[in-house]
Amino acid sequence: MTLDSSRPGADRPSSRGPHAGPHTGAHRGPHAGAGHRIALISAVDPALLDLAALSLHGEDALVIAATIHPDQGDNGVIRLSSTGSQAPDGESSPALAEPAVLDVDMPTSCPTCSLREVLLAVAEDRADDEPNGVTVILLPPAIEIVHLVPRLAEELESVAGVALAGVAHAVLTATAVDEILTHIPLADRGLAWGEGDPRCTGEVHMLGLGYADVIIAVGEEGAGADLVEHLRAHDALLLPGFDAPVLDALLSVRHDARAAVARVHPASTRAWGGPVEHGVRTLDLASDRPFHPERLRELVADLAGAGMCARGCFWLPSRPGRVCAWEVAGGAVTVGDAGSWDEAPAPWGEEEAPKAGAGGLVGPRCHLVVTGIADDAACERVREAFSRILLRPDEFVTALAWSGPDGDAMDDWFGGD
Repeated sequence: MTLDSSRPGADRPSSRGPHAGPHTGAHRGPHAGAGHRIALISAVDPALLDLAALSLHGEDALVIAATIHPDQGDNGVIRLSSTGSQAPDGESSPALAEPAVLDVDMPTSCPTCSLREVLLAVAEDRADDEPNGVTVILLPPAIEIVHLVPRLAEELESVAGVALAGVAHAVLTATAVDEILTHIPLADRGLAWGEGDPRCTGEVHMLGLGYADVIIAVGEEGAGADLVEHLRAHDALLLPGFDAPVLDALLSVRHDARAAVARVHPASTRAWGGPVEHGVRTLDLASDRPFHPERLRELVADLAGAGMCARGCFWLPSRPGRVCAWEVAGGAVTVGDAGSWDEAPAPWGEEEAPKAGAGGLVGPRCHLVVTGIADDAACERVREAFSRILLRPDEFVTALAWSGPDGDAMDDWFGGD
């Protein structure tokens, strides 16, 4: 078992410059001759998307804001509003007195699936209208880009003359601590997609900060900025607000969905660390031993910690072939089945897997990355809970008692019948 806490990130490039850190998770370069380029910006706070539109005004790109209106039409409506200095049909316009607005009926009841279809059609139209142009899509507030972008990227591969450039996530540092570490339902912000949407702001931020190629941190330095630094991937560009060259940053990369998914997959997530001056800490907990099902139930609150978020994987002796996903966001713990170990991304990237992490593990393992604002005592409680939950060597002989249908009594956690 390896335990590594409060990593200061001393070997990490400064994050407050406009192009901080190497970016190996996406293709770099100006994309000369790449055809029409599509870039995406996500955020939880609609005001940040408005700021993005203002910052891109006058740039050589068409900016389209997409919003979802689930109570309109049969399945809902996706509204596309041009906010840049070009008309949606590709004709130049010095300035638009009023934004051009197009309402598209959602083809399915799934907002994410419908948005993907609409954006694919937008990309095809824009490539025809302006073969060497740029379109920036401001995504609907609180969209989870990990569920939208990978399939969109795959489908865009078959569209001639289109390239998916950078995917960005914007966050306000002044509210980042509350929005990530405390439970704020999207419904409380008027951002839920219908009455049955149970998501909270922390879930969306965790996925956005982990998946995006470009992180736009708007606001002053402090605990919120440090928390963003701990959660963003080492190979993501970090921009200090919209005064930075946002369009240049987006166009400097070509999105690699496979690498982006690996950054947030529970089996291959990494602990990045960062500044600790404002109390933000990251714990990297790993072992090749499985969790004891009963002790996991007993100590789940201690393992989640107070004022922390987490992502990672674990395994159970009763489910040796399955990746058990662990996520703590907005004060809530989520456990689920993330597929088989054979299908999971290699830990820390295939090129590093044979020599990386807890003994170079590439099979079943427990690996949790825990980040939050915590003192030494709080960190020690999480470490101790992790250690206590692990199956002791002398207990392996009793593991057969958990075999069979719901032998470990965990089906209620994993959605079993």
